[in-house]
Amino acid sequence: MATVQVNEELLASSEYFADPQHLREAAAFFKFDQRRVVLGPGALDTLAEECRRLGAAQILLLRDPGVAPLEGAVRQALAKGGLALTGVYDQVESNPSVASVDRCAAFLRKARADALIALGGGSTIDTAKAAACVAEVGGSIADYVGFDLIPHPARLPLIALPTTAGTGSEASRVSVVADATGKKAVYSDYLTPRVALVDPQLSGGMPPGLTAITGLDAIGHALECTASRKSNPLGDAVARESLRAGCPHLVRAIGQPDLEARFQMARCSLLAGLLLSPINTGAAHALGYGIEKLSHERGRPVPHGAAVALMLPGVMRHNLSAAGEKYYYAAGVAGLELGGCSREEGARLAAAWIDKLRRRHTPFGSLREAGLGREDIPALAEIALTIRRLLDPNPVEVTREDAFRLYEEVLQ
Repeated sequence: MATVQVNEELLASSEYFADPQHLREAAAFFKFDQRRVVLGPGALDTLAEECRRLGAAQILLLRDPGVAPLEGAVRQALAKGGLALTGVYDQVESNPSVASVDRCAAFLRKARADALIALGGGSTIDTAKAAACVAEVGGSIADYVGFDLIPHPARLPLIALPTTAGTGSEASRVSVVADATGKKAVYSDYLTPRVALVDPQLSGGMPPGLTAITGLDAIGHALECTASRKSNPLGDAVARESLRAGCPHLVRAIGQPDLEARFQMARCSLLAGLLLSPINTGAAHALGYGIEKLSHERGRPVPHGAAVALMLPGVMRHNLSAAGEKYYYAAGVAGLELGGCSREEGARLAAAWIDKLRRRHTPFGSLREAGLGREDIPALAEIALTIRRLLDPNPVEVTREDAFRLYEEVLQ
């Protein structure tokens, strides 16, 4: 297992980045001069050092109630450097709403602190990113939905400590929040955490179902980013590293997790998360948002990663003409038997592998198991087809008829 890696060191195992020019391009592409991304067992131990690097002495912790047992590890890491928490905010909501982010921003506005730590999964980190900016610039997070509307950075620099391996929020410039009409995305460089400490030991408490759902989300990020019309050779190289880490280790992380499996899934999630800002995902995420919104309205919310994984195999088959070779690569690193397979056959095997993993390891094998039926497909498609920021870069156009067909494919 690799030791702790920082910024460009994350890419050292890739042949593509053995070229110093490519590595310099990656540093600029991911804006490593403006942040530090640290991966590996023991990354948490550098927390006090990172706080001092930011000039922070009064440190506030933001976490959700579910990770309360990990608060002691954060306090201990700070104490090793002679620092301590000045307060804790633990009212984070899963799938943060505009109201929950605005409440957190009001708290941060009054807090006496000079740095913020976010400990938790994507919901916690998205909340911290968005609330810290709103606390500084005023208004509501709803005022900044869209691209680059936040006028200046937050007063409180953010250190992200992810406890799941899936969303990649610790590495991206986006926060997702929900209002009465569904999920909305806020994009800004000012949302990107100043520091991300990705320590796989923090994800050790994830139950198997959550490991599967978040892991499928991470792999979905890598697959959709590499297939995107916005991708490029540098992005492809990073996506392949993400897939090379995640595909062969997800099943082990679900079933009998050890530190190596957790490390590789953390690496998969982080590398794919780096791609979300400059490239972003595609049709599987757009179609998944329809499932998330409608299931939430029915009172039986389907988790984000499960909704994406429901739609991803069909979208992969839909995209074969443009992205078959990229999916074939995923099949190979997943260890699927490819002897004598054409590129298209191998890509189909990759799609079937994801479908099988979702059915075996999550309770969301089909739309019906998610509480949705054929009568819901028109509404699902209507929601998905409005998300142009994800549909337009998809490598193959998705029409209304295509959306209906893709939902039909996972009905049972």
